[in-house]
Amino acid sequence: MTNDVFCVGLTRTELQTLSVLFPITFPILSVEPDALDEDMIEHITDQVRCMVLNPKRLSEEQLTWFLYDQDYLRTHYHPVPILLFSDPMTREQNRSIPMPEFPILVIDLRKRIDRNRKLAIKLLRESSLPCWQNRKTMHNNMFNDAWYLIDIETTGLDVWKDRIVAIRFSKMANFEVHGESTIYIRQPEPLPENITKLTGITDDMLEHGVSLEEAIEELDALPCKNIPFIFTDEDYTTGFLNAAFLRYGKALDRPYLAIDKLANIPFGYLMQRRARNIPSLADPESTENLLFDTELQELYALTKCTFDALMNRYDVRCPGQFDKLYAAELSNV
Repeated sequence: MTNDVFCVGLTRTELQTLSVLFPITFPILSVEPDALDEDMIEHITDQVRCMVLNPKRLSEEQLTWFLYDQDYLRTHYHPVPILLFSDPMTREQNRSIPMPEFPILVIDLRKRIDRNRKLAIKLLRESSLPCWQNRKTMHNNMFNDAWYLIDIETTGLDVWKDRIVAIRFSKMANFEVHGESTIYIRQPEPLPENITKLTGITDDMLEHGVSLEEAIEELDALPCKNIPFIFTDEDYTTGFLNAAFLRYGKALDRPYLAIDKLANIPFGYLMQRRARNIPSLADPESTENLLFDTELQELYALTKCTFDALMNRYDVRCPGQFDKLYAAELSNV
């Protein structure tokens, strides 16, 4: 799969808007609908990272081919391009064209601000950038080797003003979770009521907890320094952990992987706003009997789902093969 963004039926102004919004690593390719036949459409969907179509400029037959080819790739475990519409379908198209299981996102290239467009650009940007630390030390860790699943709870989103109240972790190996531990951290003042409702953590739980310094020392002392951490939200989790480590003269130097951003590569076509919804959307049968009682169980489900997709769709079986996922050459980090 390339990083090409293939556009059909867009105006010159819309194409210019896309060229400004997309990273320079995503070439914008445009073609008129008259130039498209079934073979060319199949070739396009098999190669590009994203397609932006104006359905009103396409015939019903052409639009059906695009939708069918994208869904074929999904159901046959191939890389699936993100498909976006620059306009809604016509009433006639809605009546006569069979739509895929997952809805197609409509973006507006004429508005100054558009929520769907912002989401699509964010996913594509994240899927083009490395989302790990110290990949070199993970080269010998196959996906069935050990990983630490890490989740944190905080009093807010500001790294320097808000505080970590709990750190949860468990060890994943051979696609199974082994144990689950929570480090509760004493607080200088009572928790805000909304945080207690959101996290289920109470002041009583924290009263017998440890200091933040002790929590960081315990996290830093987890066995085997080459076992990577896995986070759901890289910016949030690494932001708070880096700040906490720095506060006590340490560095977060353990290798880690941000599974939410990595999941954008095989599952970006789902266009979901919450990464942890992906397992039930991508493979409902695999999650129908799972009870997601904790954040770590959700993180495990997302990790397993993503790893399975990387192996089946891209033949990527260890972090040393992540280069296969990117059109551009990666540095060996």
